[in-house]
Amino acid sequence: MQLRTKAKYTDEVTPLEVSNQKLAYQAACEGIVLLENSGVLPLAVGKVALYGAGARRTIKGGSGSGEVIERHAVSISEGLKNRGFEIVTDEWLDRYDALWIREKEAFITKMRKKLKSISTKTLAEMMAADFRYPYGNAIRQSDLSDQTDTCIYVLSRQSGEGTDRRQEDYCLSGTERAHLCACASHYRHIILVVNTGASFDLSFVKNFPAVEAVVFACQLGQEGGNALADVLSGRVNPSGRLAVTWAQHYEDFPFAQEYSCLGKDLSRAVYSEGIYVGYRYFDSFDVSPAYPFGYGLSYTDYQVSDISVTAKSTGITVVCTVTNAGERAGKETVQLYVSAPSGILDHEYQSLAAFAKTDLLQPGGKEELTLQFDLKNIASYDESSASMILEAGDYILRIGSSSRSTRPCAAMHINETLVVSRHRNLCSAKNAVAKLSRTAAPEENSVIRIDIDPAGFRTEDMDYSETAAREDVRVSDLLKKMSIRDQIRFCAGTGLFGKPEFTVPGAVGNTTSDFWKAGIPNAVFCDGPAGLRLQRRSTADGRGNVKPVDGAMSIYEYLPPVIQKLLFGNPEKEKMLYQYVTAFPVAAAVAQTWNVELAEKIGAAVSAEMTEYGAVFWLAPAMNIVRNPLCGRNYEYYSEDPLISGKMAAAVVRGVQSVRGNYATIKHFAANNQEENRYYVSSEVDERVLREIYLRGFEIAVKEAAPKALMGAYNRINGVYCAENKELIDFILRREWGFEGIVMSDWFSTGEDRAQNAECISAGMDLIMPGGGTVRKELLSAYKEGRLSDKDIYRAAANVLHLVINSQIKAE
Repeated sequence: MQLRTKAKYTDEVTPLEVSNQKLAYQAACEGIVLLENSGVLPLAVGKVALYGAGARRTIKGGSGSGEVIERHAVSISEGLKNRGFEIVTDEWLDRYDALWIREKEAFITKMRKKLKSISTKTLAEMMAADFRYPYGNAIRQSDLSDQTDTCIYVLSRQSGEGTDRRQEDYCLSGTERAHLCACASHYRHIILVVNTGASFDLSFVKNFPAVEAVVFACQLGQEGGNALADVLSGRVNPSGRLAVTWAQHYEDFPFAQEYSCLGKDLSRAVYSEGIYVGYRYFDSFDVSPAYPFGYGLSYTDYQVSDISVTAKSTGITVVCTVTNAGERAGKETVQLYVSAPSGILDHEYQSLAAFAKTDLLQPGGKEELTLQFDLKNIASYDESSASMILEAGDYILRIGSSSRSTRPCAAMHINETLVVSRHRNLCSAKNAVAKLSRTAAPEENSVIRIDIDPAGFRTEDMDYSETAAREDVRVSDLLKKMSIRDQIRFCAGTGLFGKPEFTVPGAVGNTTSDFWKAGIPNAVFCDGPAGLRLQRRSTADGRGNVKPVDGAMSIYEYLPPVIQKLLFGNPEKEKMLYQYVTAFPVAAAVAQTWNVELAEKIGAAVSAEMTEYGAVFWLAPAMNIVRNPLCGRNYEYYSEDPLISGKMAAAVVRGVQSVRGNYATIKHFAANNQEENRYYVSSEVDERVLREIYLRGFEIAVKEAAPKALMGAYNRINGVYCAENKELIDFILRREWGFEGIVMSDWFSTGEDRAQNAECISAGMDLIMPGGGTVRKELLSAYKEGRLSDKDIYRAAANVLHLVINSQIKAE
């Protein structure tokens, strides 16, 4: 078989690598959040003591399908040295490296005893049992250096797909506490760097006066070490702002002890907090956070002035001037919130309505920012009337730099309740979910009041008429010549270990290659969202067989040697293939930039690598809501707020799809907020909560960026699997929002005791992944038995085929 691939036969650094590396560095810089600083930062370049699990073994991203295998990732230790710092504690770091290697080898040995063969079950087990970094050896008196009075301690945690974090993983360990005690007894200044993919309990900091600065580095991709060093030294002024609330203690989150493994029933995740997720809860119930949503310090000061508010029809525009009142250049983010009036519905104290970030402002520099939103987009869902409504009363606009630093700037008055849109009640809870409620805050009378003219609103009645198959002359002509059996081939992937005509080593799936000679290529799917997940190095033999040299995921290390020998190639005997991609900061860090333009550039940069290596579908961005800090995949998600999630995802999608024939895949649709028992758990959630919190970000991305693909979630919603939920896929996604792309299943979310393949296609899904022969047989049997219509098969095949033939890959 001829090898068709765009992988390179040389490992030379390409111009694309260089340019994307610069973008990854910029994103890493803007994604860093300065949480505490008593004046020790910025730090003069010189000698520093460095400790902690993440010092040399810096975690650049989470584990599982979101991994990226780049050419080289810069650790914090390396980044400090690159910028001129001298590290004086190499002996302790050397001992930690030795400990890390020993524990990693022991973990691999343990895993190999469990794994005797490769199956979907063992792959899932491998991802769920990923290696957790040791906290480190004791810091002995001889490890404390007299060459400096400044210590940097890097606190790290890994998390990933298939399992949620444990509560002890969220808190400081006894070993780390002993480390900090040792450092505090010797060093005058301690800088704590938090290298985690999600929030962490930092309540211990108050017990360590020597900890004078806390920096949330998150997981910053391949340039994280350089970026952090530049922020610590002041070469870069930190401009990151939190996109999730950090609690003082885990128990401060609503219903914290009921989440995932802490609860009694892993089969049901009950969303009892209702709309009060993240800052909506903390602000509404006056629970003091450790660090509020939108918070972040700088090395300079900013002033926001000259605020003006105007209303035109349903659009609200706020203009303000931001001045850099300090002595260092920097960037500021202005946030606009809205407080809704009390009425028939319960409302949060405030919700984010718009945000904007300045360019780099020099000391004394000014910039006028414009923040805009549509009143229709802050409407609430009334289940009793199945309508999105704006209740009568005053809508208070609040402007600030975090959710806890807002001040009122205007009141938008609506004198009658307005119906924005009429719907059907869909995906409703079978039993009412008991939810939190609150007493509304008093109205503000000290701000300007703008009357909104109801005549500017026109109620939209949702059209639930059946959506037709894609009208495309070429697609229609091709499908008319095909049998049902052939059409079904487009409704299922070719299996995880298939051999496609066009090959992208490390890809996670393909569409069918059976029609290559008819001019229809296979389209390749690659994981995300921190970049393309590909095999960095592979081998190719004379028969077109491609084998990995570096596994596309770190879990390949756990395979027994006999399996590795079968699966892996021999670089000394076979031709080498290379695919060097960029590891960007994780989505959680990208959200902390609050920079939509930067997110779009990241999408375009990934798209350039898709073109470089032939990937057609990038399985990103991931945009589930950060409901609880213990979710194992929070690093892949943007925020606890649907507006941030939607705007960032829409920007990334626009960037990816700026290249014709490259497609973004928003995921995981929907209410996928728990990894434990993810194949079977049911998210029990009221429809209002579902629409306003967990679907809102997806709606923004669909309407603002028109992604070409969407991936369903593993879980159920109110007892119905997302993958076979017609109300979710067909009625809400397609008919209400106008989605025109393909809907695919998440890998192995269907079949056996999970969502049923035929029901998925009937519900509006187009592509079962990773598919395989068994799936195709099931679909054909369902058709013959009358459980699957030719109309549904044609629709699915047409949607998939349309994107395949318009992709960048052409059959020869």
